[in-house]
Amino acid sequence: TLRHQRRVHGTLSECLFFFAMVQAKELVYVANIIDYARVVLLYWALHYRDWRFCALYSLSYFLDAFDGMAARALNQCSKLGYYLDMLCDRASSIICLYVTAQLLESGATFVPAALARPAALLCYFCIVAVEGLAHGVVCYYAEVKGVHQKLMGHQFRIVRLYLDNKRVLFGTCAAFEACLLSVVLH
Repeated sequence: TLRHQRRVHGTLSECLFFFAMVQAKELVYVANIIDYARVVLLYWALHYRDWRFCALYSLSYFLDAFDGMAARALNQCSKLGYYLDMLCDRASSIICLYVTAQLLESGATFVPAALARPAALLCYFCIVAVEGLAHGVVCYYAEVKGVHQKLMGHQFRIVRLYLDNKRVLFGTCAAFEACLLSVVLH
């Protein structure tokens, strides 16, 4: 009936309007604003190859610790935030690896000349293999297979140690970043 069609149409348009509003609201979630700030800091960092790169990069890296906490504390978890955080993390690592590789190739580091080129190639390899391929697989499994990234490989003790122990996770990530930034600082 016409009355039934109006009700269905009204419900559908209400749902579409609500969906559009939820999406717009997510753009200004505190955690997402933190991630936008991370992007700006990384952009500024790209202009330097010295302590300023390290400072801006480190501040962006430091902010990463707060976006997830803010999302959970304010009940602002979203798919947008999940992917924005992941993209910021990937961009962050790629930028640091790339800048490190550039400096290694230029010879402007403390790394001996005989090791500089292999170390630069290792950085490029990490960009492609780890940041591109491995995290691409993680995205595929998360979206297509519905497997959360923290459950992938969870059957292995070392993966559980890395993902379930905040100290180990922070320590390994910080050590990796410190190693790359030490090259940037020469």
